Amino acid sequence: MNLATKARFVIHRRLFATVGDQSDHEQLQPTAPYTRRKRVPLNIDGPIRRSLRPPTWTKTRWVNVLPEFVVPRWITDILYKRGAQSKKDVLALLKGSLSPDLNLRTYGSRFQLLLHLEEEQMKQDLDAYAMEGVSLRPKHPRYELEVQGLAENRPSVLVGDFILVRQDQATDRTWFQGRVHQVYENYVSLRFDDSFSTYRGNSFEVRFVLNRLSLRRMHAALINKNNPVRLLFPGPEHTRNLRRMSSGLIDKISPINRDIGGDPEQLEAVAAIVNMPPGSPPFVIFGPPGTGKTVTLVESMHQLLAKDNTTRLLVCAPNNSAADLLTQKLSTLGPSVVLRLNSLSRKLSELPKSLHRFAIINDNEVFAMPTAQDIRKYRVVVSTCITAGVPASLGIERGYYSHIFVDEAGQAMEPTVMVPLKELADDKTNVVLAGDNKQLGPIVHSGLASVLGLKTSYLARIMDREIYDLDGKSSVGGRGVTIVKLVRNFRSHPAILEFSNEHFYNHELLYCGNPILTRSLEDSNELPKKKFPLIFHGIIGKDQREASSPSFFNIEEASQVKKYCINLISDRKNGIRAEHIAVITPYHAQRIKILNLLSRDHTTREIKVGSVEEFQGQERRIVIISTVRSNTDFVRADINRMLGFVASPHRFNVAITRAQAFLIVIGNPMVLSLDPLWRAFLNYVYRGGGWRGKQISWDPAGAVDPFSEQSYDEETRQRAAGEAEETIARLKALITRKNGEIEDRFQFELDDSDEEAGHFGFGEGAVFREED
Repeated sequence: MNLATKARFVIHRRLFATVGDQSDHEQLQPTAPYTRRKRVPLNIDGPIRRSLRPPTWTKTRWVNVLPEFVVPRWITDILYKRGAQSKKDVLALLKGSLSPDLNLRTYGSRFQLLLHLEEEQMKQDLDAYAMEGVSLRPKHPRYELEVQGLAENRPSVLVGDFILVRQDQATDRTWFQGRVHQVYENYVSLRFDDSFSTYRGNSFEVRFVLNRLSLRRMHAALINKNNPVRLLFPGPEHTRNLRRMSSGLIDKISPINRDIGGDPEQLEAVAAIVNMPPGSPPFVIFGPPGTGKTVTLVESMHQLLAKDNTTRLLVCAPNNSAADLLTQKLSTLGPSVVLRLNSLSRKLSELPKSLHRFAIINDNEVFAMPTAQDIRKYRVVVSTCITAGVPASLGIERGYYSHIFVDEAGQAMEPTVMVPLKELADDKTNVVLAGDNKQLGPIVHSGLASVLGLKTSYLARIMDREIYDLDGKSSVGGRGVTIVKLVRNFRSHPAILEFSNEHFYNHELLYCGNPILTRSLEDSNELPKKKFPLIFHGIIGKDQREASSPSFFNIEEASQVKKYCINLISDRKNGIRAEHIAVITPYHAQRIKILNLLSRDHTTREIKVGSVEEFQGQERRIVIISTVRSNTDFVRADINRMLGFVASPHRFNVAITRAQAFLIVIGNPMVLSLDPLWRAFLNYVYRGGGWRGKQISWDPAGAVDPFSEQSYDEETRQRAAGEAEETIARLKALITRKNGEIEDRFQFELDDSDEEAGHFGFGEGAVFREED
């Protein structure tokens, strides 16, 4: 009680206790307080001295040179010179510069604008890694620059990239362009112009420069005059020569992979691809998780090569890991038939050793480009979609490849897929796409470009067209003619797949996995309920950040991941090894923390930990997911921005469908339940008997309306407010009573910093004050 004012008050604070492994917390605690990284715009205010090409690279003879495709001034004016305008106004200006219709006339200019927006955002992201007052270690004729975060791709630096340096406080404003000759774990080796030295001082400004090669290849594809309507806007007029596969045509296929013979949909897709007339519209293999779309693609390739010895295939994927997988499945053809074409900047160590004989590697142990004459020796060329622009730059003409295949097509931006299609397809080239628009879409950095359409993949766009109707409502094209949906899942235990089957695939998927594998862990000692190999482990942890990294980590969840990994491997009866387990987490910082813990035990050291993107197309016997976010202060922003798993249905779908025999999800149920899809999943696990840890706080038997997020959110807030009022009433009763009646003279206040926390309960600084 304050005697001077006669005011009586109570301070109410929320108490937090850390329960768990003390050594884990000590090992993983933040290295430094989080400070937001400051972005320093790259301002070229002086001349640039050009650097020298890496001497390890083999010289390539390019027939077609890529233009620069500099971002137009009018775009940068809208983005940067209208600082007083909101993002909404900027978006309106950009929309005003676009034609409302996407057609042959507007196609190239529209996607070029989107790529320019993407480039500007990527530049801004890179500006955040600017350094000042750093030194260079002379290792003549090169210099070594320490860059913390290289191992985490923060920033991402590849051999051949440029880094600009300039002496601090120098009167000469010249920038020296350093060419990256080698990338190590925490430093890069740079080569400058011969006039560069450190004798005038060894304190430098450093700016990272965006490698624009992939963007330039996409621009080049977009503006070329090859605009086949059947590929860009396939319609009924392009299906006249197509027909549904008869049983007779299907029976003529003699599968090389015998498993194909037992799957009617896979066999139908193979027959359709093999019998496509030249110049058909793109054929789509719609492959939900574990249905074998890559296997179907590879079987089609084998059949085409066997049918006609003039067949030549260009096989693409959005990333190197998917391209490597395709090469492995085609490896029985031998290195005289298959070429794995790699970018010059790719590290040799990233290519599986079993595939070295399919690649061109020079004496310096770096990748090299073939000549046009050499590349014609191979009937099959496998590459990423961006590197698929190399044959055209070497002089390979359009139509040289009879078929172009794109696997995981839903993961690539449309301009990315246009690199192989518009550069190398002529009016007879057939195109085959495989993917699932219910799984991960393209990675797009620019929010503006996403809103304007860059987030929609080419696969998703054309699947909305009439001739790709899967419901049998269209009289042209459709199932079995232009598209086949694979429905037999060979990957997962029925209980693991059931939720996705219901919410994403209309219950069409059939459970065809080998029970020896998929049911192998039904009696695991870790399961709360036998025969139901799913666990949701509720943890109310604490998400944190450290130093200048914006990425979140959660020590409590990381520690629980480690415990599950050790327990599963220690259970000798099931024969679980490290390579059988995958850990998926949406935050890079959490990945690093989990790897830190797993590296302490030799049995868990080889467990792969990565993001959802890294595991698309992959599978493991056991998958453990750490969702990380546990602070309700930020959950609304997370939902708005679709961070992590919280409100991204496609990312969620990929994550929960990687497991073959056992799925474990670790997270804060109070946060996850704010999203209706997650709440439905939590209900499913709870009703199945797989719940562990923090108990559920809502009715798991209630139906979840996918459109009820706001009402449930409001219900949660009202419940929290009711609990707050009840607590206030109890405190009033404890403080004072007059004539048996509670004085109603209290005011409830929250610290400004805990405004969002107040919606879910008391913040750390809640104060109850009685005023006299």
